[in-house]
Amino acid sequence: MDAGFAIVVFFSTIAFVFLLVWVVVIVPQNRARKNQEQVVAELKIGEEIVTVGGIVGKLTYLNREEDIARIEVAKGVEVRIIPAAISHPLDFMQRVEREKRSGQGARRAK
Repeated sequence: MDAGFAIVVFFSTIAFVFLLVWVVVIVPQNRARKNQEQVVAELKIGEEIVTVGGIVGKLTYLNREEDIARIEVAKGVEVRIIPAAISHPLDFMQRVEREKRSGQGARRAK
């Protein structure tokens, strides 16, 4: 076997593995991160939210510049969190269903 051919096969294999990792790992992570950022950007004070730890509370303060938020978990009890710890609004699945229905209705009207 020619040494040049072996080198080409070796680097082609390395490139293929890198591409596979990129497609399987990095692209979905970037997509999920962008979706999470969009969900947090759309939050409003007073909304019920769920944290990544599973804590449910009402958003009482959100300052993206200082990277701090507060949620009320019980009457008079507030917890400070970072906005990245917010998973989604409590009614997130209902919002997704409404969007699906409104999107299907718009397609039917065409």
